[in-house]
Amino acid sequence: MRENFEDEPLLADIARVFRTVDPVPDGLTEMSLFAVTVEQLRAEMVELEHVETPELAARAHDAEEREIVRTGTITFACEPVTVMINLSESPTGTMCVDGWVAPPAQYRVELYQPGSRLAIDSDAEGSFMLLDVPEGPSCLALRRADGEGPTVCTPVIEL
Repeated sequence: MRENFEDEPLLADIARVFRTVDPVPDGLTEMSLFAVTVEQLRAEMVELEHVETPELAARAHDAEEREIVRTGTITFACEPVTVMINLSESPTGTMCVDGWVAPPAQYRVELYQPGSRLAIDSDAEGSFMLLDVPEGPSCLALRRADGEGPTVCTPVIEL
């Protein structure tokens, strides 16, 4: 079979026009890879439960630097685990995510965001804290350290 190379200059011109008129949006590649990663993690999807609590306020210890910091609590529930996370703003302007997993055990906690992954091991009681988390779409994956039970993944939420 003979290949026809006569169309290559025309196809190159068409590709150049599309790159100029309709370029790939910034961040599309990272968001696509994030979506694929989340889909691969979905061994078990946990269900989101918003816990209605009033906004809490915290102040810095130094009287000169009194700041109001908003926090929120979200609970994800599914057999065999429940995870509750508390979101607050860190002094650096990023998010602090601290949480608790029940039943108590040591877990590997991974927070996925487009283009990044943060990981930490909880303590034996299931408590964990992720500092300096950037705002944006995020998903948690939880695995028991002893390897028992399934990996569970939260829905994607906006931090």
